[in-house]
Amino acid sequence: MTSAEYKFPAAMDPDVESTQATELWAQVYRPENLGDSAHPVLVFLHGNHATCGIGTNPRKDNSCDYTRTGTCPSGYVVTPNHLGYAYVAERLASHGYVVVSINANRGINCRNDGPSATDPYLNFARGRLVLKHLQKLSEWNANGGTPASLGVELQGKLDFSQIGLMGHSRGGEGIRAAYNLYREANSTWPTKILSPVSFRALFEIGPVDGQLPNTTPPFPRLNADGTVWSVLLPMCDGDVYNLQGVLPYDRMLRIPTETPAAQKSTFTVWGANHNFYNTEWQEVDGTSSPTDQNDCVGHAKLWEIGAIGSESQRATGLVGMMGLFRANVGPNADPKYNQVFNPMFALPPLVKNIDRGYTDSSSSVVTTTIEDFTQPAGKNSHGTANEQNGIDPIVHGTVPNHADAQKAGRISWQSASADAFFQTNWSVAGEGQDISSYKTLDLRISRQYNETLNVAEQTSLSVQLALADGSVSNSVSLNSYTVLRGPVGGKRGGRHPILQSVRIPLADFGNVDLTKVRGVRFVFNETASGAIYLGNVSLSNILTVASTPPTLASSGAPSGTTPGGTTSMVSHYTKGNSIKSIRHVQAPGNGAVDETRTIEIELETAENFPVRDAIPTLRIGDREFGASRHPNGDTRRIVFILPEADFAAAKNGENVTVHYGDYEHEAHWVFGKLDKRALR
Repeated sequence: MTSAEYKFPAAMDPDVESTQATELWAQVYRPENLGDSAHPVLVFLHGNHATCGIGTNPRKDNSCDYTRTGTCPSGYVVTPNHLGYAYVAERLASHGYVVVSINANRGINCRNDGPSATDPYLNFARGRLVLKHLQKLSEWNANGGTPASLGVELQGKLDFSQIGLMGHSRGGEGIRAAYNLYREANSTWPTKILSPVSFRALFEIGPVDGQLPNTTPPFPRLNADGTVWSVLLPMCDGDVYNLQGVLPYDRMLRIPTETPAAQKSTFTVWGANHNFYNTEWQEVDGTSSPTDQNDCVGHAKLWEIGAIGSESQRATGLVGMMGLFRANVGPNADPKYNQVFNPMFALPPLVKNIDRGYTDSSSSVVTTTIEDFTQPAGKNSHGTANEQNGIDPIVHGTVPNHADAQKAGRISWQSASADAFFQTNWSVAGEGQDISSYKTLDLRISRQYNETLNVAEQTSLSVQLALADGSVSNSVSLNSYTVLRGPVGGKRGGRHPILQSVRIPLADFGNVDLTKVRGVRFVFNETASGAIYLGNVSLSNILTVASTPPTLASSGAPSGTTPGGTTSMVSHYTKGNSIKSIRHVQAPGNGAVDETRTIEIELETAENFPVRDAIPTLRIGDREFGASRHPNGDTRRIVFILPEADFAAAKNGENVTVHYGDYEHEAHWVFGKLDKRALR
């Protein structure tokens, strides 16, 4: 991996911004050797920030001089806003991507005076800046003439059919603007950019949405329908403190004509602030003094007081960005990485305390709505009467922080009871719908901020399918699929009841006639009292995001109690796993006659054992062994070495697994039962 920059003199460019000079300035991260192939391209765009800074540890970015003049005051340096994502750009470049991180300082950052009434904060200008960079890259790709500063000729090396975008803060709405400006009717950008562009995925961090004044004319609200999209929401964001990045997700759930169908997701990170996803933003957002950095309400922050960054917080961004782009951008994209966003799968061990929202797509080809709570209370979205018993009167309305169009049922109960339920019906009594072609029941849920009813640290309830004949299916526990806590938030924005997704495989409801389903029943029998928002009850016909993905031990619980009664969030990897051999090996000795023998167990898997700092551990029954090697450097194979006496003590038929770190919470590679007869 290597990196270098290109930077052109500032110029008035009406393609970008007609009243201020702007620059084409970017850092390019790429593989050392580009070879003969064309590489997928990722474009990063930072958010609004000062353009000049002074001092060190931390640098205080408190001047905007560079924005209009191209110079900074004496003693100041130009703030390298675009260099703050090197921690992920370098890793992506090591996987074959060309990453272009744009600097938007000149003429755009630090401005709230856009010349257009519909773009006062220059987020459309940011979008045009992204497209202008793609135009320039396409010219080098088609005709050569790459700037010498990059140290490589890019002609024929960029694949414009595989483009991904990342935007932080205003940059988030900026990349959504670029996506929409390119695809709008009569757009000139498909002509200016010399190769046809296919945007494969967009990732936003703490973005703004509809950042426009409350005046006429009506202002656009930008979506990303037709492509894969995800947003990371920092739960104690002190800048975009109302987490408005969830609004596009709410809107996109209401586009049944989405073409092509594409997954959408939210990644709500507890303990995260706004700034520390950019390593060049060295002061915590939303604080009044360096010591007033405890911005998290109801949860622990991921940074230390006085710190100028947070590795733990960056890890959550790294997991999200690596997952989205490696799953969806590039000829070798692997859909299994989308499991990071799908709540049917455990989060990677590197991160925790992330609430996930997810849909396979809003397209009616993929998803069918059962209940969106858009009718008056008492009626299903399809106009059928709902039912309730033993709970407070349900209210249909909006959810704080969410879009106005996002409705939910506000449900509360005073005591747990098997007779306390809410049932949403999309058919009248005696009739049912055929849902046998669907794979999962999906819903969105969060706790209300109600200190009287939400006394328990965690809320749970039971879910059943209601059938046409008046019977109900087996119950499944919400705890088997998610952890429902909070809401938590920040000092500035208060508590955020951001809706998280729950996905229940229909098979989990047992042997039930799926051709005669009348509705869904929610039974409030697990938590003594509670108050929740329930929304977007739907069916999806996609069960997984990969043909043979790692799955959870149960139907899919990020944490909590599984249907079997255990507390597990462990993924089990089985594809291509085998015990290749069990053999005696003479241990190196000192020439004495009592030299001991060891046992070597060689294991093989289809998709490589990860090379990590954590020690790979072989577990046979309840015994663990850490000594291992990869024979000939092949990470698809691993050999564990254990004393002969320990092997002798192991019991025939005990489970053989490999894990990293904590056995109770880390993924397992499963190799079946120990057969001691295989010893040679």
